[in-house]
Amino acid sequence: MYCAPGTAAESQVSVPASFLSPELFQRNLSLLSKKLSIQEIHLTGGEPTLHKELPELVRISNKEGIQDIAVTSNGFFRDGLIRDLKDAGLTRMNFSLDALEQTAFSRISGKNLPLDRLLNRIEEALSFGLDVKLNCTVLKTYNEDQILPLLHWTGARNISIRYLELMKMGPLQEKHSELFYSAEEIRDRLSSDFEFLSVPTPLESTARYYETKEKYRFGIIANHTEPFCEGCNRLRMDSRGRIYGCLSDFRSFPVSEDGTELEASLHAAMQTKKNVFTGSELSMKYIGG
Repeated sequence: MYCAPGTAAESQVSVPASFLSPELFQRNLSLLSKKLSIQEIHLTGGEPTLHKELPELVRISNKEGIQDIAVTSNGFFRDGLIRDLKDAGLTRMNFSLDALEQTAFSRISGKNLPLDRLLNRIEEALSFGLDVKLNCTVLKTYNEDQILPLLHWTGARNISIRYLELMKMGPLQEKHSELFYSAEEIRDRLSSDFEFLSVPTPLESTARYYETKEKYRFGIIANHTEPFCEGCNRLRMDSRGRIYGCLSDFRSFPVSEDGTELEASLHAAMQTKKNVFTGSELSMKYIGG
């Protein structure tokens, strides 16, 4: 419910839903690699597993020499896809898991999807040797009671989970204040069952990580109360192949074959980065999470 577009205001600034072609992706990745040291490719959406050529995007990234290739998914995709992605060179899967109880899961997703199927996909990804991380966006009155069960479940399986503050973006922008659950509130709830300490985290990381006495590991991505914009070194590419420097900024820039023009686009994209996250009417469905 927090990623899909649905407001009239958003429809005025969004682009039509479409998929990045492998040909355009390969072209742009090759051009960008000549100017940047790309350490990670993260294929997001929307729901990237709806892209029929997703394994080919992974294969292109692998051939370009990218060491860390990740996909973020809701877990509801065809049988055999995880094997295909692994064979293409995928190294990590991030799953959105906002609840461990079916009613809460259905309410926050807005769909009556079977939770067991998602949990089985997580186990399947682990069985293929992929690094697995889970994301839980916490919404007040929706799933704050799931914070503790999720850490118990993930910790027992040696999976890292990241709790996200709701971003002031897209369809829930106007309801942000009534649904917002802060990083401090998340830590307070976790402290009722766990003792934990912060662990060293790279400056460019979006999450601040913690470890419990049981060696359970979790992160908190707090765009609003504990912004991490200072260390942000990410670029995003939309389905048209245009690049963005910041989720808080609608401006995008072309990936030109002309080296001087490409450098200008990269400089302009980096200049759009903010000191703090300011929010946006645009849904992450269009430019990636």
